[in-house]
Amino acid sequence: MELARIGPRALAMLLDGLWIAALVMALRVVSLAVGDWPPPAAADLLAEVIIGLLVLTFWAERGATPGKRAMGLMIVDARTGGRPSFARLVLRYVGYLVSALPLLLGFFWALWDPRRQCWHDKLGGTVVVVRPSTAAGG
Repeated sequence: MELARIGPRALAMLLDGLWIAALVMALRVVSLAVGDWPPPAAADLLAEVIIGLLVLTFWAERGATPGKRAMGLMIVDARTGGRPSFARLVLRYVGYLVSALPLLLGFFWALWDPRRQCWHDKLGGTVVVVRPSTAAGG
């Protein structure tokens, strides 16, 4: 397994941020179209739940979000190199908050970690690798 470099991971995160922002805007437009229901706070919570479910579905079904797939990356179990369990993926998702809280330190952690793991990777027991077909040039 070839561990993913930081640059492609960061670009994948940026790409994912674009489709997530578009989804949030679409949900906001729908909310306004139906008379500002649900209320803004509830709409924000609903958007977070929808995004979380989508991200978890991408990870579970495809091994990566659209941004990671576009960059030729995938998430694997750190011990086996296989598909992580859904429970590990949920821990990884919760770990995004842990990674972000102390001034994004958990994301930058991969810069000096020998396995290039961010805190959410460590929490979920995952690593991000180059997809085998991409690594082989195919």
